[in-house]
Amino acid sequence: MTTTLIIAGIVILLIVVPVVCLFNRIGKAVQQSLSDSYYYHRWKNKIIYSPMGNWFELGYTEMDADVETFIVLSRNFGKDKHTIYRKGKVQQADHASFIIDAHGIPKDAFHVYYENSLSIEMTIISGADPKTYQPYQLPGDPYAHSWGKDHQSVFLYGKKIEADGKTFTRINKTLAVDALNLYAVITDFTSGSGTIESNTRVIRADKNEGGLYTAITDYYARNNNRILFSNWKTNFTSIEFDSVDTIRTINEENIVINNNTLLYAGHRLNDIDVVSLEIINHAFLKDNTQVYFEGEKITSADPETFELIHEFYSKDKHRVFFKTKVLDGLDPKTVRMDFGKQTLTDGMRKVKDGVLITGDQS
Repeated sequence: MTTTLIIAGIVILLIVVPVVCLFNRIGKAVQQSLSDSYYYHRWKNKIIYSPMGNWFELGYTEMDADVETFIVLSRNFGKDKHTIYRKGKVQQADHASFIIDAHGIPKDAFHVYYENSLSIEMTIISGADPKTYQPYQLPGDPYAHSWGKDHQSVFLYGKKIEADGKTFTRINKTLAVDALNLYAVITDFTSGSGTIESNTRVIRADKNEGGLYTAITDYYARNNNRILFSNWKTNFTSIEFDSVDTIRTINEENIVINNNTLLYAGHRLNDIDVVSLEIINHAFLKDNTQVYFEGEKITSADPETFELIHEFYSKDKHRVFFKTKVLDGLDPKTVRMDFGKQTLTDGMRKVKDGVLITGDQS
């Protein structure tokens, strides 16, 4: 009996102890006011990095840091007497002078560092002066660390911009100017790979014509009688008017100039009646006589009965459309979107990506 109890006790210990260890990995936060991701081990013999303390879903790293000297520098950074850590991993930097400055920027006496959101390793911002480097943000700009500047240069996503840093001025989210040139900030949101850092570039878009540059929206700006535009749909355009007396902002992509001309994504649409204008979504709009997709007329659409089905699909009382194309043969009364198969169907016919499916395709 005694032997049986001993064996049973050993079995229980072999089961219970690992379970207890598994679910009691994390102790108290090292300094909760600075980071919700650095913790003492439950037994205080290690430092643990676990994003937001959610080790089960977001990960758990037992660090080789010296427990006695480890301090938290910011949410992601910490250091002990020998080593700098970011997200629990060792970083290469000058240990003695490394700091997280008042703006949350990692730097030491020799370099400024950039934190790529998809990488553990911070990278050196080449050419940046650690003494004068700081965020370069517009009022209300939530992306404080995307842009930076020092006493002579400007940087975006950790890379130096080829421009005159001393006169470089951001106008809005996508446009900037220096003493000689006008610049557009282009992000390719259609790329199937890479990061926003690798898919964003700054291009010289035009000459600086002089005069005052003022933001209208995140994508539109004004310079004298010119309206400038840049976003992911239109890299850059400059539209000249005889005069700009009034500007009415509808949304980021649509503005009305002089109460008679609509600018849609940087395109001048003279035929639209701005009084009866209705913005349906980012791609579709209409007035009392016409319907438009991305600035192009859907020539046979009836604006009175026109309605959006899903993304690029729409209909009126007579027809079904894909972008500006009529989908012949589909019944607008019964047409619906099959979200599981990403097809449009009226019960008899099916369309995928604007093309009629034939045979046994689904």
